[in-house]
Amino acid sequence: MPALIDCIKPLLKVHPRLVDNLRELSRETEHEVYLVGGCVRDAILGRTVHDLDLTLAGDGLRQGEALAARLRCPFVPLYDAARTGRIVLRRRYTIDIASFKGPTLEDDLSKRDFTVNAMAVRLADVLDGQPSIIDPCDGAIDLASRRLKAISRDSFHEDPLRMLRAHRLAGQYNLDITPETAAWIKECNEGLRNVSGERLLYEIALTLRPRSTADRISAMIGTGVFEALFPGWTGPATPVLVRSLERTDRLIVRDVFCEDHSLYAHLPGYASKLAGNRSSLWILRLASLVLHFIREKGREPALVLVEQTADRLKLSNRERQSLHQLTLGAKRLLERVASRIPLDDDLCRILRTAKDETPGVALLALAHGTEAGSHAAGHVGDAIKRLLRLYSRYRKVRATGLLLNGMDIMGDLNIPAGPEIGRMLDKLGNIQVLHDIRTREEARKLLYDAPDTAVAPPTVR
Repeated sequence: MPALIDCIKPLLKVHPRLVDNLRELSRETEHEVYLVGGCVRDAILGRTVHDLDLTLAGDGLRQGEALAARLRCPFVPLYDAARTGRIVLRRRYTIDIASFKGPTLEDDLSKRDFTVNAMAVRLADVLDGQPSIIDPCDGAIDLASRRLKAISRDSFHEDPLRMLRAHRLAGQYNLDITPETAAWIKECNEGLRNVSGERLLYEIALTLRPRSTADRISAMIGTGVFEALFPGWTGPATPVLVRSLERTDRLIVRDVFCEDHSLYAHLPGYASKLAGNRSSLWILRLASLVLHFIREKGREPALVLVEQTADRLKLSNRERQSLHQLTLGAKRLLERVASRIPLDDDLCRILRTAKDETPGVALLALAHGTEAGSHAAGHVGDAIKRLLRLYSRYRKVRATGLLLNGMDIMGDLNIPAGPEIGRMLDKLGNIQVLHDIRTREEARKLLYDAPDTAVAPPTVR
């Protein structure tokens, strides 16, 4: 299979001594070393392999450590019980080496999660350019037929995280989960309650990263995965939820057939900001899902549901903050639009809470607030356009600074330093955003003379 070799060649060329040392490893184990799992699946699909998974008859941890030492590359022990370790090569390429999960290769493959991950190729054959697939579970047939099939029901008892992985792989590789596998997930999903938040977060983040996730989220709800993870998230994947998730996906990719109300101009910078940390755009899709359940269960405190989600997934402080700002900001905006046309003061309060997440808040409000038949749908776009105009001013104020500082205020009003100065500076920040003033004289007049009155909604130009 020349195509399989072509997909692995870039990895083999990363280190000048890698091929020679892999040949030596193969000889030391009497050629009982195999490529297995995801790297074989990806190579069959014609995808470049960045992570090489090897399994062998022997101590994978010890062999991996020895190979890393010969290559002079970092080595990371992963699972002592499974005798698995990772060699970190250059340019983010890795090699994982593990012991057989049983006496033989066939036993190892039968203990894996899905048939498409239960294929192997002898390492020596790959290095000689004559690979042949070892496929006792017919994974290649399932892969060609776009099927995702669990090897057994016990697979989900052994590691409940595989239920999430099933949905992630189905979305990532455009596979259909077989009815039998979906039924097993429904039967076993309670096991997800015992999986650590860190492991859940890894899979959910990967699942929510592709360009289109609405169908996958609906399937996860259908198999009871989310209800098992988050007891407050009950109910089916309703048409309203599906349409909101689809609009979220379309707005994220800046679909030209969606009315964006000036949102798209802000998305490149927003996406770039998110890409600087693990949050990326997946947390925006998670927020869209949480927002739906918050609005559906309006009688329950929204903050409780957000906190429960963040706690269960062990979100970082930054991710937790983003989830709060996105979901609660969008909820407040939609509630305000539903009750009356929001004033600029209302929008400024949302902006000052959402801060850099304001484009995300606008996106979620558009995705969830433009449902056909909603009496407030006609006002959502106008409110979002005005919110984003204020956001542009907010960024300008943050970049250039306030027109007055604390010393100016103390001198003007002849008052000492204290909490009141902080409140005045916050008020000045709001004034500069609301009125787009340019001079210190304008700042003084509005800060000292004008009462704290609401500003009527202007005509958006």
